[in-house]
Amino acid sequence: MDLQRDHQPLEQSVNPRTLPDEIDTGCPELDLVWKEYAEVILDRPGILIPDTEEDLNWHAFLGHSIDMQGFRAAEFAGVDALTRPAPNFVSLRDRGVGIAQLASLWGIPPIREHLFSNLRGVPLTSTLEVLESNGGVIGTSLAEAFRWFPWRKFHWSVRAFLENSAVLEPHNFSFRGWLEGIGADLSVSGFPPSDFTDDVAVDGRRMSFERAIRHRLQQTFYMVGPALAPYMICDWQLWLWSRGLTAVFATFKLDSFHEQFVAKYGRGVVPETEDAFIDRWFGVYPDLPPRLVNECVWLGIENGLV
Repeated sequence: MDLQRDHQPLEQSVNPRTLPDEIDTGCPELDLVWKEYAEVILDRPGILIPDTEEDLNWHAFLGHSIDMQGFRAAEFAGVDALTRPAPNFVSLRDRGVGIAQLASLWGIPPIREHLFSNLRGVPLTSTLEVLESNGGVIGTSLAEAFRWFPWRKFHWSVRAFLENSAVLEPHNFSFRGWLEGIGADLSVSGFPPSDFTDDVAVDGRRMSFERAIRHRLQQTFYMVGPALAPYMICDWQLWLWSRGLTAVFATFKLDSFHEQFVAKYGRGVVPETEDAFIDRWFGVYPDLPPRLVNECVWLGIENGLV
């Protein structure tokens, strides 16, 4: 099943959001990308992540958790369509290799020991051979996927898929279950929460629940840092917000496109740091998530509008 083509809208909408056609931020380029993309984001396949176990597993977890350094994880997982010709490539989803199957490979000592070793300067083929010789049908299938994937790939991307998937075993291999467990640990009422900005206590400090999730993501998962942690949850949050199921939230992805845009067009009106950007945005549009305009920026640069 293709997530983008076959996913059926969920009948969970309580109060669907509406957006202004135009905004006035003092930055003409920011106003332009909003006018072009904001409304379509809420209905565009492949951006928002519905609150289902399947969507969160494939899109937020496998598709976003290691999407960096040129490794296009969403294409590899099969959430996004392949954007470079590769007739022999078959995605994880089409192979039937999901979180449980990847976790099973991490439980095989020769594979785990190889991925823990110093692989600097070692060709990726060595890791693929270890998967094929020790991982049975699943290992061979994963090795074939990496072998034919037309974008950059790394030893660490193999390790991240396996090691991070194994973390989810106590949660029935469910990323949504893992997120719900954080809410239970922090005594958050209801899941998904009605307000991600509610304060919780983490190690003696007060922070918003969304910050707590990001903190836990970075603590728990291999290769998930300050940029990827918010990316793993912000489009799920945006889906919930768009359906009126949660209040406005602050999390967005501070990626290279966003930084490039601010450096070129910010002119002191668009702040550089995450917290300053959030404060500035909420000072003008307190009822709209900054993730909306953040995604508009990405689309504007990707499509050559700015």
